[in-house]
Amino acid sequence: MFWIGKAKKILTEIKNTTKKVRLSPVEILILTQLRARQLRNKHSAEHENGKEFGEVGQYGYEMIQQLNELFAGSWEAKSGTIYPMLSRLERDKNLIQGKRKKSPLGPVKKVYSLTEMGKRAIDRLISDTFESNIDFILNYVDLVFPFIENIREIEPANADELFEKIMMVPTKFFNLAMEDTITEFDKEQKEKKLKRLKTNLQTVIKNIDQELS
Repeated sequence: MFWIGKAKKILTEIKNTTKKVRLSPVEILILTQLRARQLRNKHSAEHENGKEFGEVGQYGYEMIQQLNELFAGSWEAKSGTIYPMLSRLERDKNLIQGKRKKSPLGPVKKVYSLTEMGKRAIDRLISDTFESNIDFILNYVDLVFPFIENIREIEPANADELFEKIMMVPTKFFNLAMEDTITEFDKEQKEKKLKRLKTNLQTVIKNIDQELS
């Protein structure tokens, strides 16, 4: 998975000159957060007939909060770690830019967004690693699945909760497939996704019925 292990080198382009920039796993996640927010806001703006919708960038404290939600207690993002990274991404690597703006908490703070080079770099990286990231997640779930019964001996209620969370994966994909559409092409793609999902779920239910009979 792209946020596990060694830092990665990504290709960036400045005035038709290509060079490699080294990024740590957490720096990659920061860029991914910013890009995901930008893409969601773009989708929302199009759905609102071109009206400006939401804030494209993020304040540092928002990034820290979102990173901690992402890691769900397995790692803690702290200001002493994240803010120096933001400075390097802005000053040394030219992948993000910060503009001072009055924050919801009161004082003027920097709100960060991707530069054009940052957008291209993270789009390329995610595109190159997306399939392997999905495979990693599925393999990891398969790896830790036997531990559920082991946990059950210590905390039965917690084991049941873990099993329920794993079973929520198909529901998550269903919710993604049910997202609002904008163009006729979007509607066509949504219909195809739902048909594939329905076929897969029917197969799963059929196999379950055979096991139970």
